[in-house]
Amino acid sequence: MEKSLNKKRDSRAKKTKERLLHASLQLIKEKGYPNTTVRDICAAANVSIGTFYSYFPTKNDLFFSIYMDADKYFSESVAFMVAGSATDKIIDYFKYYAQLNLNTGLDLMKILYQSDNPFFAKHRPMQKVFVGIIDNGLKSGELKSNLSASKIADFFFVLARGCCYKWCLYNGEYDLEEELLEYIGIALASFQ
Repeated sequence: MEKSLNKKRDSRAKKTKERLLHASLQLIKEKGYPNTTVRDICAAANVSIGTFYSYFPTKNDLFFSIYMDADKYFSESVAFMVAGSATDKIIDYFKYYAQLNLNTGLDLMKILYQSDNPFFAKHRPMQKVFVGIIDNGLKSGELKSNLSASKIADFFFVLARGCCYKWCLYNGEYDLEEELLEYIGIALASFQ
């Protein structure tokens, strides 16, 4: 009986958190991050302010949880969706990366590109997936370099983030996926 109650409670808690995340994303896309308040998010999600704070200590914590979901997506989904040669996997990986950024939206991406954002730290699950792709490409001889897989992955992430940062600076006025994949293709030539 108690297990059943705990399961229901966990299910409700998960749904409440998802409502808060969904409401915040919609509001931030409509109003921008600075103009979206916790009160707005709670009203849109139909929860009390106290409930919000039981899930997220601050509005920033809610924002950063969105990027933790991105890590989960790359670890649990993208890692198994990329296929083919090392080059194909790298291109596929960055297609998913571009699509994730596009789906996240310009306003949230502008917030992400701040120097104090701890989610730009190395060794995130998203990056570990990519290091694995590079490592396998080096071991199979498809990729050639004296650099470590970690250093090559870091190089590609600097490049990809630069493309995303430029997209933010230009207010999304060009095709992010097309631009990102063009740069990735140019960089790939250095490792073949």
